[in-house]
Amino acid sequence: MGWDTSCGVDAGALSRSGADYVFRTSKNKCTGGIYLQRSEIFSDNIRIDSPATYLFETTMSFRASQPEDAVVFQIHDGRNGCAPPMSLRWRGNGELSFDSDYTRDQGMQGCTPNQQMRSARFTGPRLVRDGRAYAMRVFLTFDGQGGFAVQVAADGRAVLQGAYVPPADPAFVRSSRFYMKHGVYSQRMFDYEMRSSGMRVLRQK
Repeated sequence: MGWDTSCGVDAGALSRSGADYVFRTSKNKCTGGIYLQRSEIFSDNIRIDSPATYLFETTMSFRASQPEDAVVFQIHDGRNGCAPPMSLRWRGNGELSFDSDYTRDQGMQGCTPNQQMRSARFTGPRLVRDGRAYAMRVFLTFDGQGGFAVQVAADGRAVLQGAYVPPADPAFVRSSRFYMKHGVYSQRMFDYEMRSSGMRVLRQK
């Protein structure tokens, strides 16, 4: 997928050995939005007009003493200010949830929550953040018309699922591209270490 670092990071905040990554606290060096901390990589673009199914999989462990929520995986379209079409949030209480907005491309003032995605219910056991490792899989089915379905599994168990449907209202911007992001993205600075081992993306069809 041609992964690269999002906007740069502080020294020592991101390291890689083959398919293994370690993410640590860094100032957010990207512009826009209200999130202050980012150590994250992003992929090449995914064609938005071609139906396809992808599997993102990795073994993830998160170590943090503070219960700060953190986004660990995204499907982004390059917007500036609102939540992307899909963010996977690892919450301080050990649950996973989705963030998703529609955007008028007016910064934070142009955002409308995508309730279909945001209301998805986590059905798995609590994922503790004490360094314990979990096999994480994200299944993504793109419909070739600007929408997609997503299912998240932890240790072989489906725990969260949702869908992004392109906005019907012409006041909102329709995505012209998608790409993946992986790492740790948070509204506030906090000390953490997240390890992602054996990370890979497989195109299913």
